[in-house]
Amino acid sequence: MFRRTLRRIIPTYAILPLILTGLMNLAAYQGGKLVQLFTGYSTALDMTTAWDRAIPFQPAWVLVYIGTFLFWFYQYTTVARESPKAACRLAAADFVAKLICLVFFIALPTTNTRPEVEGSGFIPFVMRFIYWIDTPTNLFPSIHCFVAWLGTRYIYECKTLRHRALTSVLCTIGSLLVFASTLFTRQHVLLDVVSGVAVAEIGWLVARFTKLPNVLERLNEKFMKTRLCAFL
Repeated sequence: MFRRTLRRIIPTYAILPLILTGLMNLAAYQGGKLVQLFTGYSTALDMTTAWDRAIPFQPAWVLVYIGTFLFWFYQYTTVARESPKAACRLAAADFVAKLICLVFFIALPTTNTRPEVEGSGFIPFVMRFIYWIDTPTNLFPSIHCFVAWLGTRYIYECKTLRHRALTSVLCTIGSLLVFASTLFTRQHVLLDVVSGVAVAEIGWLVARFTKLPNVLERLNEKFMKTRLCAFL
């Protein structure tokens, strides 16, 4: 029963494309941090502007920031259920965008100055925990923002989606909330958000106008014939 429910959420043809997005997220995020661990943060650039400093620190937005992970899951699995082609286009765009992020994380490391979190309630505790587990690195471009926007970009193209117009509007609003959460929690600055949207658009263009999705489709067809796929 669990397996049937899982297959309704993630069809067999979507297993490999979605796994690839997860692996690329790990590679981009942890790969950048690994390089920075050896090179240090002394050369990291702080892109904070006067506009960023004018944005008030609002720790309650950390709940939206954390909720973004569920938002990503909904978007990516919804797009992947559209069709095998849609799943591979999404994976191709995600791959390109995260590869660009990794290059920037290594070649142009950035940082920012975080405010002191005051208070002893639940929200301050969560905010301090996020600051503890997530060092102020891998900021430009923002993976948080790019994944949210890329998922929304492909939601627009889901022709079989029920309540398509409403879902598109809600995902757009959701993306804007994600952008805001990264700023109000001081996890990112405005340039991180803008660059995150930009790399999502670049990924979308590459997937739209190159044959990379076709390559992934062929790999996916071979993967679906393997024992590993049958096991999953």
